[in-house]
Amino acid sequence: MFSILLAGVPIGIDHRYAFVRKQCADYFSSEAPVFTVSAGEKELAEELSKCTEELKNTIPDLMGYCESVCLYRKICLELPRYNAFLFHSAAVKQGDSAYIFSAPSGTGKSTHLRLWMRRFGKELAVINGDKPILRLTQEGTFRVYGTPWAGKEGWQNNISGELRGICFLEQSPQNRIRRLTPEEGSSRALQQILFPKEPALLTGMLKLTDRLLFSAPLYLLSCNISEEAAELSFRTLTGTQI
Repeated sequence: MFSILLAGVPIGIDHRYAFVRKQCADYFSSEAPVFTVSAGEKELAEELSKCTEELKNTIPDLMGYCESVCLYRKICLELPRYNAFLFHSAAVKQGDSAYIFSAPSGTGKSTHLRLWMRRFGKELAVINGDKPILRLTQEGTFRVYGTPWAGKEGWQNNISGELRGICFLEQSPQNRIRRLTPEEGSSRALQQILFPKEPALLTGMLKLTDRLLFSAPLYLLSCNISEEAAELSFRTLTGTQI
């Protein structure tokens, strides 16, 4: 067993396989955990049954990978107690400002993040490429935190930034961007959040989501995979002239 610090929350990891310990090395903490997660045999077997042939052929420690997935799911279901939650997205930092790109899997958020890094990389740092944590601060703003769970690319750093914009992506042959109202952004945001089933936590999570939608500008970027698409979103989100 070991402890990590995730979004400022100390968490105990009761693990069986070396995979997750190696994965979490950048997040080790000596603080006493406020909760501990573990995965039982039944959970591991269920997760293994979901693995595709591609995963089975590419991941050497498949059981360790399955344990890692189970543990992060349990962590994310507990985090709303601490005003924090998983937001499926790619997150990048400029100074102390964080911007996130969100879309259904396979739509192109990793590609768009890669374009930002290629074009503006000297100014930026990747927070997390797939599964960052958002946490409401005492000041009423949200911070975006890196986590060890970062998708197949593994893009992550143990850093955080204040949320300054959320950009939802959709594929299009032409590049255009528009501001969304919180009502317009609501359905897109809800698709990217893991909600707990416990009624009290679910109610709290819905309140957090509502706060999120009013905390930072929301945009819809219809785009292709060109550098011009990255320049358009960068100008709009950061206010930087290129």
